Order: sequence, then structure tokens, then C-alpha cells
Amino acid sequence: MIALRTYTPTALSPIVKSIWQLQVYDVGDSVYREDILPDGHHEIIFNVTGKNAKRTTEQANWIVEPDAFFAGQTIHSYSLELENNSLLYGIRFHPHTLHVLFGFPADLATNNLLPLYDIPSARILQDCITEEFEATCGNLEKALLQLCKGVQLGTNKFQYIDYAVQEIIKHKGDVSINELLKGTGISQRHFDTLFKQSVGINPKPFCNIVKLNHFINYKKSHPHKKLIECCYESNFFDQSHLIKLFKSVTNKSPKEYFRNYNHINDYFAAL
Repeated sequence: MIALRTYTPTALSPIVKSIWQLQVYDVGDSVYREDILPDGHHEIIFNVTGKNAKRTTEQANWIVEPDAFFAGQTIHSYSLELENNSLLYGIRFHPHTLHVLFGFPADLATNNLLPLYDIPSARILQDCITEEFEATCGNLEKALLQLCKGVQLGTNKFQYIDYAVQEIIKHKGDVSINELLKGTGISQRHFDTLFKQSVGINPKPFCNIVKLNHFINYKKSHPHKKLIECCYESNFFDQSHLIKLFKSVTNKSPKEYFRNYNHINDYFAAL
């Protein structure tokens, strides 16, 4: 079984979306396994119980997750295995704010697990982790508030990308790049560079991730509706476009995906 708890630190809301705790229990001698979809966010993840988590890479190899790491954007789904009694914490950032807080280009962590200790300013976060949820959230909130003291959100660079990300989310991924360029007033080359540095991937793949997650959320919220209904009501042009996007990201059809109950995805698909 999977148990998820979350905390939203109000004072950090421009930078941090949530702090979460995930526990795995009562799976016997086996492991909990789920295919994790891209969801458009960056996270810092702490494996409290040590080497209890494994995931597949883009090359389909299994690797053991570090004890603490930056998890960047992914373009394709990956498989995650968690051993019984695993305990994890995560700091979930908005799609474009991790770069602002820690300074390194977000694409450095794309399809990559960047160890926490590679970024000196982030090392203090490791000392915040305990087995108690409330204590850990309080510790992390204090440490993140300290890190945020020097953050500048009023720069043109941030405002351009903040506008674009908000527009993409507001339109559920169904927005043209030209419309985003009109809203920012900068060249496409400059926009693409800033977006990749801040979000970690290019605008079009990010739109597709938002659009796919919106469809999944919509179907989950309307379990009695047929896939074809949810397809059109989620602003897909037709079912073939939905299936093509689904297979390019998950290597599954929508029907195959919804055959299984996806505990982790069902929470983290919400943007």
C-alpha cells in the first residue's frame, strides 16, 4: 500500500508547491512498482530508508536512487520500485522555480538524478529530514525560507517564463508557442533558451506533458465517461492524437494505462 501526506508552505508558495511524504507498507516480500509519468515539475527527493528505491533510465537500465537528489524533468515515463517499509520525502517545485532558487540550469537535471551534495547551497536540506512528518516539514520550511532570502522574482527573465508557464497551465497545454511569444515580446530563440534553462525542456514538450496530465485528471474525475468523450472534452483534436501522445510518453495506449490503479500518478498528475 501507498500512503501520501502533503504540506503546502504558504510563505514559500511562489517557489515551492508542496512538501510530501510517501510511505510503502504491507507489500509483503515483494516491492511496490509503478510506471511514473512526466508531470512537469522538479523535485528534491530524500530516501530516508536508504537504498530502497530503484528506477529505470532512458536506456531501460535499473539504477538505485541516491539518498538525496534533484529529480528533473522527464520526457518519457519510467518504472519505479519501492521496497516494503520505504519512507521518502519530497520538495515539489513549480515547473520553473527550482532554477531560480539554486541557480543551475534546470536542463542539467533533465532525465537525470543530480545528487543533492553536488549543489552546495542545497546540502543543509539533508539535515532537515526526520521520520516525523510535521517536524520534517517545519525544518524544511525554515531552511527553504533562508535560501529564498536572496531570490529575485522581479527580473524580466523570470517574468517571461512565469507568464508562459502560467498560460500553458491555464490553457491545459492547449496554447500555441506564437501566442506565448506575443505575450512575452521576445524572440523565439531567446524564449526557447530561457524556457529550457528555467523549465528544463522546450515549450512544446512541456505543453504535451500538461495536456496529457489534464486528460488523465479529467478521466479520473469522470470515471463513467468513455475515453472518447474525455478525449474531446480535454481538447484533443481526435482520438488518434491522444493515442499517439500517450504512446510517445508512456509506450502504452490510454486503455492499457487505465487498467491499473496508479497511486502515485493519481496524486502527482495534478498541476
